[in-house]
Amino acid sequence: MKNKLNTALGFYTPSFMRMHVGTDLSLIDYRNLNDNYTESVFLHEFTHFIQDITTVYGLTNICVVVDYMKFVNNDVLKSAVGPFDVPVLPLEGGDDNVFANLELNNIYNGDGDDDYVTFKNHIITKGNVNTKDKVVDPVIIEISYEDEDGLPKNFNFGALCILENMAYIIEGECYSDCELSPDIPYSAAEKLVELIYPNLGTNRLNILALCDASLQVHHPAEFFYHLLLKMKEEKVLFTTPEEVYAYSKTLIKKDVDLDLLLRQQADMAIFQLKGYFNDPYFDSLKNWLEYMINRAVDFRLKNPFFPLDIARGKALKTNKEFRNFFLSIGTPLITNNLGAVYLYDPNNSSAKLNYPIIWAINQINQVFWGYQRHCELKDVCRAGKFNVDSRCDTSPWDRVIDENLCPFATVWRHWKLAGYYPI
Repeated sequence: MKNKLNTALGFYTPSFMRMHVGTDLSLIDYRNLNDNYTESVFLHEFTHFIQDITTVYGLTNICVVVDYMKFVNNDVLKSAVGPFDVPVLPLEGGDDNVFANLELNNIYNGDGDDDYVTFKNHIITKGNVNTKDKVVDPVIIEISYEDEDGLPKNFNFGALCILENMAYIIEGECYSDCELSPDIPYSAAEKLVELIYPNLGTNRLNILALCDASLQVHHPAEFFYHLLLKMKEEKVLFTTPEEVYAYSKTLIKKDVDLDLLLRQQADMAIFQLKGYFNDPYFDSLKNWLEYMINRAVDFRLKNPFFPLDIARGKALKTNKEFRNFFLSIGTPLITNNLGAVYLYDPNNSSAKLNYPIIWAINQINQVFWGYQRHCELKDVCRAGKFNVDSRCDTSPWDRVIDENLCPFATVWRHWKLAGYYPI
């Protein structure tokens, strides 16, 4: 999946429970922001957190990421202590299916980034991915469009468009003056609806419901697209957006229970995340992850339409459904431009739980992919009384020799990577 889901003022890092809001304001209590611009970005990025832990797609993506991290760790440890090449890439056709799952994820995610566009046409093509058991041919939805200069272009409509457009709709419904964002990906789902079946878009919340429902399967874009075509064929009209959720189940095989699928995927994600840590030292961190995901899935199953209620709730200060989720589930790790870190965990009032460990694992993920050689946790570490130095900018893995281990070095040593370094 894309490393960061972005807006102009913030981003969310999927699978690592961290969101950033580009402001100097304190984020310790979102109700005290008094700035619609910052509030709207906060809500947009928090929506990605909701998608991460209450949808089949988000939870599946967590499993794919953890599988990759485990593969790299095992692969590096097969070699002698010392340098290893990055990026560390799995072999095609491997028995572990790590390569195949990453390939499928890329197809499911889709692509595309453009400002002002006009959709012209849509076609289906097929991918080709070798798993350990068979060759699969996932559906690819290719959209042709014209950019603002009238130049013909195309892109693959995928889950990234659905994730971003869903968050953009919630943001726009709650804050009518929210910042305009590029049509692709932020309005791509709406534009596809306009192209194929514009009747659905007469109520924008219908599209929100379709996006959210589509995230409850492994290939959201295929589901979204075929459901849209089915709506057009049957000329279906909806009285309320809730009816879109019910209608979406008509595309599901009779022997597939979506609630059970969500619960199973949550159990797998929890199992995978806990696999990062095999030392009792991390038990409280594992408990946080397990509690948060289980509570989030329970919240979803009790009210499968709650994103609609958040969108109807308007500004954060008075948004009851957002507050209900916030108080019940908590938050991801939240950062601002000053390096301050905030997190609310309804199950733990202690400040001792090392939540930034999850962010440190994200930094190691970036190192494994060859995207960076530094660690972004310097401000967090300063606040935690760690001795920040030049190694943080060039070789954070060298900090494993320190007596007081920073979050990055804690994970690096725990994974038995002391003495290994990327080149």
